[in-house]
Amino acid sequence: MPKTLTIELPDEIYDGLQKLAEKWQTTPERIASDWVVYEAERVLNDPLEEIIGAIDTGVIGWGERHDELLGEALMRKVRGEPDDA
Repeated sequence: MPKTLTIELPDEIYDGLQKLAEKWQTTPERIASDWVVYEAERVLNDPLEEIIGAIDTGVIGWGERHDELLGEALMRKVRGEPDDA
């Protein structure tokens, strides 16, 4: 059964949601709700989550930034840059 969550947002964030809502013909609340669900599912179903902390990579912030760091490595590979870039 769905639950209700009430949050406070800075004015500039809510204003941005309102602009998107007008553009997408929906409500700021629907956009925020969909985003929270999407991000929560992404984080909760992260295949690397269960192994975070299992090994010492020597990379500071790996546990929190693994998606970003892997993405950067992939972009370097796509651009043909060396691995140690």
